[in-house]
Amino acid sequence: MSSLREKLLLTIYREFEEWIDRNSLSCACHNGCATCCTQKVTMTAVEGDLIHRFVNEKGRHVWFAEKLKAAKSSLPPMETTNEFAARCLSGEDGFDQYGNDKASVCPYLEENSCQIYSVRPFACRSFASEKKCLPGQAAQLPQYYVSAATAAQQLIEHIGQGEYWGNMHDVLLALCDLKENSVSGDLLPSYSLADQARARLRKAKPLPGFLIGEEDFERVSPLIQAVFHTKIDDKNVEDILNGK
Repeated sequence: MSSLREKLLLTIYREFEEWIDRNSLSCACHNGCATCCTQKVTMTAVEGDLIHRFVNEKGRHVWFAEKLKAAKSSLPPMETTNEFAARCLSGEDGFDQYGNDKASVCPYLEENSCQIYSVRPFACRSFASEKKCLPGQAAQLPQYYVSAATAAQQLIEHIGQGEYWGNMHDVLLALCDLKENSVSGDLLPSYSLADQARARLRKAKPLPGFLIGEEDFERVSPLIQAVFHTKIDDKNVEDILNGK
C-alpha cells in the first residue's frame, strides 16, 4: 500500500469516529457483542493491504492462512457501492447487492472478539445499532448515520479505484499473490484459491457523487468537509482525491 493511500484511508477512519462522537450516537454495541460479525463484509484492496501488513508484522501467517482456508466463499456482490450510487443518481433502480446469500460467521472472530480489530475494514467499523441486535434482525440506526457511512464507503472506494473490491475473504485471498504477502500465500493448499477469489471480485470505481438525501445533508456534510479539509503532506484531501 502506498503511504498516501494509507494516510487517506486512516483519515476517513478517524474523521468518521470523531463525527460519531460529535453526533452523540447512542450505540448498544459493546465488547463481546458480535451478532453483526459475519462474512457479509465488502472492502477495497487498500483495506486488505492494511490487514495483510498487520499479519506480516505480527508474524501470524500460519494462523491467517488457516483462517483463509476455513472461510466459506460467499456470493459476490453484484455491484460496488459507487456503481450502485451511479445507478441511483442517474435515476435507475438499484438492486440488492448480495441477493439472498446467507451470512456465515466471520472467521476472524474468536470467543466473540475480533482478532484483527485494529485494522478491521470500514464496513466493520460502521456496524452499529441503537438497540441490541438479535440474530436475523436488522440494526436500528437513524437514516443520517446510514447516509454518512455510505458516503465514507464511497470515498474509500474512490481511493482504491481500479483495484480489487468485493467480499473481504476474496480480497484477502487475491492479495496473497503479492510478493510482500507470499509467506501467507505459500501456506495455502493451492494458489488456485487466489485465482478463484479474483474471479469473484470487481474493480473499485471512482466517486460518481454522494448518495445523501436532502434531509440528511446537514448532518452528513460536516463529515465530508472534515475529510476534505484535512491536510496530508501540505495538500487538502479534496485536492488529492481530485488528482491535483
